[in-house]
Amino acid sequence: MGLLSETQIKATKPGPKESFLNDGDNLFLRVRSSGKAWIYRYDKDGKTVKLGLGSYPAVTLPQARSKAYEASSLRASGQDLKEVRRQREEQERVAALNTFALLAGAWVASAKKDRQWSSGYADKVIRHLEIHVFPWVGNRAIEKIAPTEIVRCLHRIKDRGNLETAQRVREAVQHVYQYAVDVGALEPAGNFVNKNTGGLPAPRSRHYAAITDPVQLGRLLRDIRSYKGSFITRCALRLAPMIFQRPGQLRLAEWEDIRLEDELWRCPPEKMKLREWQKRDSRTPAHLVPLPRQATEILRDLFPLTGPIGPVFRSMSRRSEKTRYISDNTINAALRSMGYDTKEQITGHGFRATARTMIREYLGWAPDVIEHHLAHVSDEELGGSYDRTTFLMQRKTMVQQWADFLDDLEAGKGLLLRDNVQQFVRPPARPVHHAESESLGQ
Repeated sequence: MGLLSETQIKATKPGPKESFLNDGDNLFLRVRSSGKAWIYRYDKDGKTVKLGLGSYPAVTLPQARSKAYEASSLRASGQDLKEVRRQREEQERVAALNTFALLAGAWVASAKKDRQWSSGYADKVIRHLEIHVFPWVGNRAIEKIAPTEIVRCLHRIKDRGNLETAQRVREAVQHVYQYAVDVGALEPAGNFVNKNTGGLPAPRSRHYAAITDPVQLGRLLRDIRSYKGSFITRCALRLAPMIFQRPGQLRLAEWEDIRLEDELWRCPPEKMKLREWQKRDSRTPAHLVPLPRQATEILRDLFPLTGPIGPVFRSMSRRSEKTRYISDNTINAALRSMGYDTKEQITGHGFRATARTMIREYLGWAPDVIEHHLAHVSDEELGGSYDRTTFLMQRKTMVQQWADFLDDLEAGKGLLLRDNVQQFVRPPARPVHHAESESLGQ
């Protein structure tokens, strides 16, 4: 029989220090200024152990006594109360993940934290599952989903011609199943999703559409010069082939990172294509982009409109913080408005391949210098750890030669009409510019 009553419990007021009311059989009511709570207190290995049983009045006196009795019974059978509680909490946590959709959400949250995914990438992964998998099996217990149901989800994507998306969805589903095994929601034998599930053929390897013919590139440059759309968009279009950085990096450029007097753009890690931990690591260097004279002139023309601080390519249609930059589709939309097919002819990202190919072929620069300007990681073993070369001096010369070459193509220099077909007369071969060991540090 307990020693406490409801009347006594309600009448007890907190004092300056916490106090305990003994109900017998190791059950106590702890009274604090923050509230009252039930405690099961016992000795183990010469130390006092306190096990919380819940707050009062959410847990009533009879319920607390029942929990205390159960705890005493477990101790009498030799069980560790803390371990029993841990196991029960784990079982409850796993039981809460009782559908494929809940497990997928938990996996994405875990991967975002452990693998340091960006919010954008995590949203993209879960969105693929929401569109292509959840409508059919999202609210089902994962162990009840038949393999053929996953296969049908994948084939629906493939039959629409989106083979690459089907491959990505299959990989995501595979990770969800493995996560279910890892947290104990599924037996290992039930993890049937693998790289062969669905019998999907390997997707075609497609590169970004790019122009590598001098005649066609000259025509594109003239079209860009006469572009009738936004002045800000035209400036971005003109800079894209000239400095050939990633479209996302270009559109997120800020005036604070550009030194016009030094003809240099310092692109911080958070604007680069890097893993999230690299973006956050204070030791990750900025990517230095030397600017040719023509690029500096374009930026000086743009400065009165969008400078002196903030986005270089500011969105003029909206002023909210989220949309203060031009859209990631602005460049491609402009190219399409000029009559170019961004899937087959040229895309914003394709300007990098254009420059990479033609600088090597027509200007003779060594791959190392070009790759550093593209911000590609060294292929050498441990290159990222030991190779800190920037080739800044060489790249400054290279981009100036490239900008001059683009000016010549735009002006039609080197073009000849043969058999009513405009052709490019290749200039005399220039000596290859080998990557020199000396360069400016960052």
